[in-house]
Amino acid sequence: MSNTTTQKRGPITCHVLDSSRGVPGKNIEVLLECQQSSVDKDWVTISKTKTNEDGRCSDLVSPDYQIPLTNSADDPKVIYRLTFFTTPYFESFGQESFYPFVQIVFQVKDAAQHYHVPLLIAPFSYTTYRGS
Repeated sequence: MSNTTTQKRGPITCHVLDSSRGVPGKNIEVLLECQQSSVDKDWVTISKTKTNEDGRCSDLVSPDYQIPLTNSADDPKVIYRLTFFTTPYFESFGQESFYPFVQIVFQVKDAAQHYHVPLLIAPFSYTTYRGS
């Protein structure tokens, strides 16, 4: 019998890895915001959380969260912004960080898809991509 359980994930997830130390980036504060219209440039806070022991945000949005696509057929996307507050993380190891925070802006056009955003960090660099 397996001890693993299947957990339903939210439609937007992220994962932070510290490439300078080869470990997950745990306890990093993450802010998720959205901009629902190309006309309205204001950012709306969706959630604020911290990465877990594995560097993941399992509670960024609930599994039942519905991505609010626009009503316009010409512009159906929603723009999201993830902000990772990396300075306190690096300071906890006595390291300076060139980037006080990392912001990743991405667009969602299909609400049925899952959007996973990995972030690899180091004190003087970062890399991101669309994961699966």
